[in-house]
Parts: sequence; structure tokens; C-alpha cells
Amino acid sequence: MSSKPRPTVDLDAPSVPVEFARLVLQMCAERGIPRERMLAGLGIELSLVEEDGANLSIRQHMSLLLKAIKLSGEEGGLGYELGLRIGLSTHALVAMTMLSQLTIGDAIRLGIQGSQVFVPVYRGRLEEADGFAVLDISMDMAVPEILSRYAFDMALTSVWSGLLGLFGGVWPDVELWFAYPEPDYFAAYRDRLPACRFDMGANQICFPASQLSKRIQTGDPVMAELMKEKMVRALEARKQQGQADILTLLQPLLVRGPDGYPDMEMVCSKLFMSSRTLKRKLQQAGTGFQALLDDVRRQDAMRLLASTERSIEDIAAWMGFAEPANFTHAFKRWTGATPSEWRRNKGG
Repeated sequence: MSSKPRPTVDLDAPSVPVEFARLVLQMCAERGIPRERMLAGLGIELSLVEEDGANLSIRQHMSLLLKAIKLSGEEGGLGYELGLRIGLSTHALVAMTMLSQLTIGDAIRLGIQGSQVFVPVYRGRLEEADGFAVLDISMDMAVPEILSRYAFDMALTSVWSGLLGLFGGVWPDVELWFAYPEPDYFAAYRDRLPACRFDMGANQICFPASQLSKRIQTGDPVMAELMKEKMVRALEARKQQGQADILTLLQPLLVRGPDGYPDMEMVCSKLFMSSRTLKRKLQQAGTGFQALLDDVRRQDAMRLLASTERSIEDIAAWMGFAEPANFTHAFKRWTGATPSEWRRNKGG
């Protein structure tokens, strides 16, 4: 085992999205523990938990988890429950980037890259040996043993649940390995999880290496490159900005999915925010939802025109325009040139 010192983690940095706390409070409420009792004495105001787009510090989140475990009678299973609810949907940009990749291996590698910024406490590493792929998950900080079990229960379960979707709901020969002994509460979740091994000395997801080359049904080479670029920009923005404002929060959500670009209702549901609140925040930022969406569509259109041989009709359909003429009109409004003119001149 490596003896290298752990990277420094700022426990007071506001880096944990408040949505995690809301899920914890929801699970505790289902167990008869009201949120007012959960928050009492933690220095976490209810108004902060209810604030759209807010973040908790790692220290605040840890104190909430420890209290949840204590008040639930240390029944365990909270990590499994949260992991099964989170799946791949926690960070829309990372999810869409992974869904657009061509193979499972590509998706996992990009998921690791994104998670190192969006979930700063965890570290992921993908290795291959003796015909097996091993996705190792570790933490950048020491935590109490009971919280460590919770954290790895949640991490392995959520990653497995998310990748299961990329496999089309059937993932053969996968195992979850846990470093600690089998807990009593595992029996209640045995049928909801894949094969699990305990006391393995590491926290890992293990599966045949041949599965890394499995094609993803939603994979698209053009979409994959667009999403990679978007995620790189989002990662850089996240590194440079400790407290995300509304534009930073929106950026990873304004991406084209399998059903096209999101509307305001879809985005608001991801942000746990009313449309009225979102409109007000955007107005304060000097912009509007449609203007931001049009800018994303403009950038996507220019990349497709510049870097692919797709026909203008195909690009128009991919972007959701019923008629190529409508796309031409919109593109000329965005850039001052028709798609054909812009492609000939490559924007110049």
C-alpha cells in the first residue's frame, strides 16, 4: 500500500451540492426523522438547504451524515440507498458525456476525469490485469470508520448503478469489492446489488476487461467530441471558481441529449429550482434562458459544420429543426451568414 501523503482537502470549502443533503434529509424523513431535528446543532440553516444552487462545505456534509447515521440507530444501508438513488444522474454534463462515448472504457475514463473535480473527495483509477478490469475508488481524506463505510457503500453502488445503464441494464460478471467486513445491513440489499465481496482490502468494481470495448447504444462519435469539449471547459471553470453562480450551474445542463436540447422545465427539475427563480437569477446575470440555449446551439452548429462532412439537412435535423430552411434562418441570425457560407469560409 502506498505511503504517499493524502492531498490536502479543504473541509470548509463549499464544494458539495446541496442536493446531496436534500436526499439525505429525504431518506431520514422516510425513517421518521424530521429535517428540523436533523439540522439542529449542525450550523446548517434550513434556508441554505432550501436555496437553489447552494453548496455545503465538506465539513457540514460530514456532520449531517454522521447525525443521520446516529439518529437512524446506526441501522446502516443509508449509503446503499443514496447510491441507488444517485446513479449516473448527479452531474448532467458527466452523464451526457459518458452516454455519448462509443465504448464502456471511454465512458469510464472520462467519468473519472469529471468526478475528480465535481466530487473532489473521491479518486478513481481504472486498471487492467489478468483479463480483468478494476475500477479502484479511494478517498483523499481520512474519515471516521462508520462514515468511511457509508462513503464507499454510496460510491461503489452509485457508480455500478450508473454504469449499469450504459450496459443496457444487464451487466454480467461484475463484482463490487469492499475493503471492510460484510455489514449486517447488507442482507437487506443483497437482491438489489450485484455480487459483492467483503474484506478484500480495497474498494473496487471488478469485471472482465473485454467489456471495456463493449459499444454503448447511445454512443455517437460527433456528439462524443462535442461533449468532451464541453466537459473540459466546465472542469476549467469549476477549478477557477470556488462558488458556482447560476451561469456555471447551467452550463453542464444545456447539452443536447437523446431527445434533443432541454427546455426550461427540464433544466429547472435538475436544479431543484422553479422557473420563476431561474428567470430572476438569469435576469440578474443580464441574460435569459433562450439566449443561453441559442448560444449553445450556435456553437454546436459551427463545430459540426467545421469538423464534419454532414450535410446541412442532417445537421438541421440533429439540432431539432423541422426544416433545413428554419436552421438556415436561425444560423444566419446567430452568425450573419448562412450555414453554406460559413462552412466555405470556416467562420472566417
